[in-house]
Amino acid sequence: MNELSDDLKAQVLLAELQERYSASHKIRERSIQFTLWISGMAIGIGWLLISQKVLVVSQRVALTLLIVALFAGTIYFMMGLLRGFRKNREAMIRSERALGMYDPGMYLADTPLLPREYSHAKRKWSDHFCTLCVWVILVAVSLLVLTWACPNTSENPSTKAKTEQVKGGNDNG
Repeated sequence: MNELSDDLKAQVLLAELQERYSASHKIRERSIQFTLWISGMAIGIGWLLISQKVLVVSQRVALTLLIVALFAGTIYFMMGLLRGFRKNREAMIRSERALGMYDPGMYLADTPLLPREYSHAKRKWSDHFCTLCVWVILVAVSLLVLTWACPNTSENPSTKAKTEQVKGGNDNG
């Protein structure tokens, strides 16, 4: 096997790192777009639930199954994106380490180019995907509550328009 020169290795690492950074942004963007799309569907379903008459039990069961299926599919899709994001992050860290970005004095005097915390792919409660999953769970729970506790709009006086017929003669004044 041919031995690569240090300059060529650095070029390969930089190209790889750029690709990993780009992939990271695309994965995050895709997860946000998907969450917004699901949230939009949830707003539509929520609006239908609060603007319609009381649902019969079979409709509530069917809607519950739809919500659960959408929620399960969303979580499955998000977990797939999360797995790809983590693998991508691990590849980024390997390239950054190989380029010495965590070594003090390599690029900046007495300090590393990147903080030490960036060299770990630890999960945090407040990370991007945890936040999106919490949001999706809140949306699903809200829809389920609305499904089973939807208001009875037929008793709302503002939805009934009262018309009164005035009977009178042919005199105009």
